[in-house]
Amino acid sequence: MKDLLEYIVKGIVNNPDEVVIEEKDSVDFPGLMILNIKVSEQDKGVVIGRKGRTINAIRDLITISAIRNDKRVKVLVDEDQRPGNKVEETQADESSNEDMLNDEI
Repeated sequence: MKDLLEYIVKGIVNNPDEVVIEEKDSVDFPGLMILNIKVSEQDKGVVIGRKGRTINAIRDLITISAIRNDKRVKVLVDEDQRPGNKVEETQADESSNEDMLNDEI
């Protein structure tokens, strides 16, 4: 299934050399395999597609293949979260909440 997913993703992205598929078993759900797609930042929109249609179609294809092989699979797109960005977003949200509270008082 990893090979099928890699084949599909490399066929639709602009930078196929940067496609990496990580395969790991789920800790919480025995028998579930997690396939994580890593692509360049420019290709994330292509893989996800408008309103998530492309990634949902890819998930459907992989699910069909998994059912035929009596396996369970979950396909994820790797989100590049840098530790600094998450903290900055949280701080920005807190300051906007304080502004809203001051406006209400």
